[in-house]
Amino acid sequence: MSHPIQAQQDELVQTRARLAGLIEINQLLMGTVEAEDLLRAILSSAIRLFSAQGCSLGLVDEAAGQLAFTTMEGEARVEEFRIDLGQGIAGLVARTGQPLVSNDVSTDPRWFGGVDQKTGFHTTSILCVPLKRRGRIIGVIEALNTTKAEGFSQADMELLLAFGSLAATALSRARAFTTVRNAKVAFQEVIQDRYHLIAGPSSSMQEVLRLARTTAATPSTVLLLGESGTGKEVLARAIHQWSPRADHPFIAVNCTALSPELLENELFGHERGAFTGATGQKKGKFELADGGTIFLDEIGDLAPDLQVKLLRVLQEREFQRLGGTREIRVDVRILAATNRNLQQAMQTGGFRQDLYYRLNVVSMTLPALRDRRADIPGLVQHFLERSCREMKRPQLGLDPAVLPVLHAYPWPGNVRELQNALERAVVLAAGPDVGIADLPVEIRSASRQPSNGAPPPEAPDDSLPLSVAVEEFKRLRVRRVLEQTDWNQTEAARRLGLPQSNLSRLMKRLGLRS
Repeated sequence: MSHPIQAQQDELVQTRARLAGLIEINQLLMGTVEAEDLLRAILSSAIRLFSAQGCSLGLVDEAAGQLAFTTMEGEARVEEFRIDLGQGIAGLVARTGQPLVSNDVSTDPRWFGGVDQKTGFHTTSILCVPLKRRGRIIGVIEALNTTKAEGFSQADMELLLAFGSLAATALSRARAFTTVRNAKVAFQEVIQDRYHLIAGPSSSMQEVLRLARTTAATPSTVLLLGESGTGKEVLARAIHQWSPRADHPFIAVNCTALSPELLENELFGHERGAFTGATGQKKGKFELADGGTIFLDEIGDLAPDLQVKLLRVLQEREFQRLGGTREIRVDVRILAATNRNLQQAMQTGGFRQDLYYRLNVVSMTLPALRDRRADIPGLVQHFLERSCREMKRPQLGLDPAVLPVLHAYPWPGNVRELQNALERAVVLAAGPDVGIADLPVEIRSASRQPSNGAPPPEAPDDSLPLSVAVEEFKRLRVRRVLEQTDWNQTEAARRLGLPQSNLSRLMKRLGLRS
């Protein structure tokens, strides 16, 4: 009479132990995001849970129509192998989505013996269930060779199905994590690529970058100043990526791209019915940037009404949507930029003094390219490589005569103009090197005569590297003599102490033409 009761008690104890194990495994799987670690955790847990000698996991390769076994644990260890969907017990489960159990595979026609031939593992019994995520079969998990005398049971199958559901969710989560991480790595590579637009050896730029890195670690508002095209947005993105907010949004807004009314809606959003056409609620850029950084470009052109609203956000970190009555609080770091003289704008009443001081907690002025000519060689090489890569052209070289011409140009459009000039040169270059003829005419013309009509200087910029400075000096000296002789090469060669043929070759290399 006691045997049935004892059996029920033993079964209850076993069930409780398995449920406890299942809860422990769920916590383990949810805490693991690295795919390789997750696979090992899944299989090791299954071996313990089902008293098996081995456990393996296969993932469906829909494109190939195969089941790929990438990991095996326990006594069954092997490198990756594949079987066709529908082949063997595991392949059949992957194709149909129905769990299968076989406690004697030697007499089971569904068993595919080729698996043991590939793995070297001798299978006697198998329990295999599908891994499903949102109704879709993503793989299978199988327990091999149970150590229990009665073999795998129906209860084992139900437990493995529950385990498989946890495992499938964890695997999908790990895949999503990997995708996001890879996207972040790719984005970081983009940021590093853009960072080249502002980085360089010039002391003025190095000082700006030093200050930017120091400030990035703080929550301070930053005001970026400088001419158009100097790379203010690039620096703003770099500050965000160097900051503790890097995993949160970076939202850029151009304050001159929209009318004041549309810009207000863009920044603060609106409630349903706020105006004609407002059929639903819309979150503004400040809400979307919550936890991250908002970059307000061309802040000097902000309309007076919006200056008042922005001041309140800076002071209180809260605002109302258009048509709303509820205060919305946000945790946003503000970076702003302008090419205007805000001191002058304050004197004329075009910019609020209190807003200026709120924005100007830390200010950085990006130097114009003409003031950081030492950075030109590195920028040129970067733009050449990137343009060739984007246009799928073999890597082009640079004619030695080009660099002195680029050094002589005043670059009113700064780094952006240099980038455009090099992109154009890559498009037009017919040979293996970018030559002077591939540059825009205004850049070529600037190398022939000073822009202000004054004699060119005899000494190159002290900030230039020695090799570049030597070439620059040669170009300045030869051009000066040519201009003194009205570009008479015979007389210029005599004054320079050169044969005329040598002067002609030197002029070509230096990019000098009459």
